[in-house]
Amino acid sequence: MRVGTKKTLWVNYQEICKMMGRPAEHVFTFFMAELGTEGSIDGNQRLVIRGKYVPKYIESLLRKYIGEYVTCKMCKSPETDLTKDSVSRLFFCHCRGCGSSRSVAPIRSGYHAATRADRRAARKVA
Repeated sequence: MRVGTKKTLWVNYQEICKMMGRPAEHVFTFFMAELGTEGSIDGNQRLVIRGKYVPKYIESLLRKYIGEYVTCKMCKSPETDLTKDSVSRLFFCHCRGCGSSRSVAPIRSGYHAATRADRRAARKVA
């Protein structure tokens, strides 16, 4: 739902993270990178995103996250665990159903357009 004119609120964010069995921070990092914006988790464990987004777009990103970080590529089961290897610092998706394991792509931020404020800040530093 929309909060004011410039914010979007995801009310059932915490429940979705629990259903997927993923840490809220990992899902948060993915969404902020994909949307190219900033956000926060409020006191009621809801996700507040800066910018106007329609629910269909958020839903499509959630489907993308589930396809990449939740479902098993071998048996298509959602019964997986996401663990981080301390040596290589890679995330691995382990399936509880078929026992397969695979590494998942690291979360990278997409294209970020430079705003006027960004250009001013860069000018002041230089």
